[in-house]
Amino acid sequence: MQRHANPGRPPFWTFRLLEPFHPRLSHGVFTREGPEGDRFNLSFEHGETGEVLKNLASAEEALGLPSASFLNQAHGDGILVLKRGESYAPRSPSETREGYDAMIGSAGQTLMVKLADCQGIILFSPETEALAVVHSGWRGSALDIAGKALTALRDQRGADPARTLCCVSPSIGPCCMEFKGWRELLPEALWRYREPSGDRFDFWAATRDQLLAAGARPGNIELSGVCTRCSGEFFSHRRGDLGRFAVMAGVRDA
Repeated sequence: MQRHANPGRPPFWTFRLLEPFHPRLSHGVFTREGPEGDRFNLSFEHGETGEVLKNLASAEEALGLPSASFLNQAHGDGILVLKRGESYAPRSPSETREGYDAMIGSAGQTLMVKLADCQGIILFSPETEALAVVHSGWRGSALDIAGKALTALRDQRGADPARTLCCVSPSIGPCCMEFKGWRELLPEALWRYREPSGDRFDFWAATRDQLLAAGARPGNIELSGVCTRCSGEFFSHRRGDLGRFAVMAGVRDA
C-alpha cells in the first residue's frame, strides 16, 4: 500500500494492484486523522451528524468522487446491488439502509464501508469496470461474504473472478485476533486458521482462501498486512476507540 498526504486533505492509503487504473478508478483507505490532524470519524453511530457529513465531503473531495453510498452494516452476508445510475448516499442515521454488508456498483457510483478492526475489501473488474466493496468481520468470515461478493460480481456484472482484483484493508491481525468462543461461533472450516498454541486466528488468510475458492488468482489478491489494533493510524474497536475509518472507491464516468 501507498500513503498519500496533501495539505488540507485527509490522508489515505491506496492499493498497489489498483494504482494502474487511476484516475479512472479512484479509491482510498482513510485513517483516523483529518485534514488538520483532528479525529476523522465517518460513522453516524459514533459522532454528530454534521461532523460526519463534513468528513464524508472531505473524503469524497480528496478522491474526486461523487457522494458515497454506504449502509448500516449488519455483520451478515447481505449484498446490495445498486442499479446503474442509482445513488444511495444517506444524509442522516435514519436514512441509512440496514441488512447489508456489501455493495455492487458501476461507473459513476461511489461505494464505502466503515471499519474499526473488520476488513474492508475492494473488488474491481478492469474489463467490465464493475466494483464491489465488502465489510467482513469474523461473522462475515464465518458466512464467506468475501467469496459470495466475488461470485455476485460475476453473476450481476459479468466480472471474471480470475481477472478481478481483490484488495483487503488494514484490519485486526493474527497477532491480536484472540477468539475465546471459536468452537461455538465459528464453522469448522475456519478452525484451521487458529494458531495451534492458543486462541488467535488469522482471518487475513481465511479471506485470501475464500477469494481463491471463489475463483480469484493469487497474484490478484493484495492484503494490506496492517493490524488496526497494533497501528495507531486507524480506529480499533478492540483498542477501545470510538469511531470508524472507511474504505471508499468509485469508477468515474467517462
